[in-house]
Formats: sequence, C-alpha cells, structure tokens
Amino acid sequence: MSKIAFLALSAFLFCSCSNIGEKNHIVLNDTNPLKTTFSPSNKTLNINNKRAFMLFFFSTDCGACKEAVPSINFFAQKYSDSFDIIGVMNQSMGFDKDIELLRAQNIIFKVVSDSKSVEYLSRVVGGVYGVPVIYMYDKDGRVSSKFLGLTPQNKLEEEIKKLI
Repeated sequence: MSKIAFLALSAFLFCSCSNIGEKNHIVLNDTNPLKTTFSPSNKTLNINNKRAFMLFFFSTDCGACKEAVPSINFFAQKYSDSFDIIGVMNQSMGFDKDIELLRAQNIIFKVVSDSKSVEYLSRVVGGVYGVPVIYMYDKDGRVSSKFLGLTPQNKLEEEIKKLI
C-alpha cells in the first residue's frame, strides 16, 4: 500500500511541477505580460512566441546603457516581425518613474523592471555583474552570444541576422 501512495504522490508532484519554470512579467510599456519558460536541465529560455530574442540588461544611471538605447530601438523597429527585444532594467525607481524614464529616453522596446523579474532573468543567465550586457537567444531558447559593455551596432545586427 505504501508503494502505491508513494507512486501517487510522485506522479502528483511531477505533474504539478512540470511548469515550474514558467513566469509572467509585467512589461512597463506594453499591455501584454511577458511569459517566460525556463528549463534548467536544458538551459533554455523561451518567451511568448518562441522567436529569437535579445535580453538587454541596463540600469537607469549607466552612461553606456543610454548610448546603446538608440541602437536597440533601431533593432526593435527594424526586426519587430521576426525578433524580440526585452530590456531588463536594474535599479527600478518605481513603476511611475520607470515609465517616465522610458518616455524621456524614447525607449520603444519592451522593458521589465519589477525586482522579482529582474532577479529571475538575471539568475536565468547566470548572474549579471555589470551593465550593459546583452544576451542573444536563438529560436530554441539557447544563448547564442553574449556582449558585455557598449557593443557596435553592426556587430549586434550581424548576430540578429544569423538568428532570424
């Protein structure tokens, strides 16, 4: 009898934990939440629509981050049909002030700033210890490249073209 109870409990836990890596994140400048699915065993991260994407980690007081924004905005417009860009803003100043910052800096790509979302995405990539940092993901959710610091626009675009 104890074996049956153990198997039933194991099956329940397995089924209820199968989506343990799924998270929803509030996007500051979009009405739709960002849904991510992370698989630690496969080291994959997928977002809403299973397209190639970029995670752009930045902070509110980083000069190099501010310099990178026009390039990231350019990609967000040019590749909106085939590539996703998610900004991950460290050092949130609160929802209203974060929205003001996005407007002041003309940021058009999707941005999350909630501390739980920032911590979660930082852990997914293995920790972020400096900004700006960009992680590029292929359509299968695998990291294809990482760029630390201010990276030339043409180098980023080459990588995007490889991924789409």
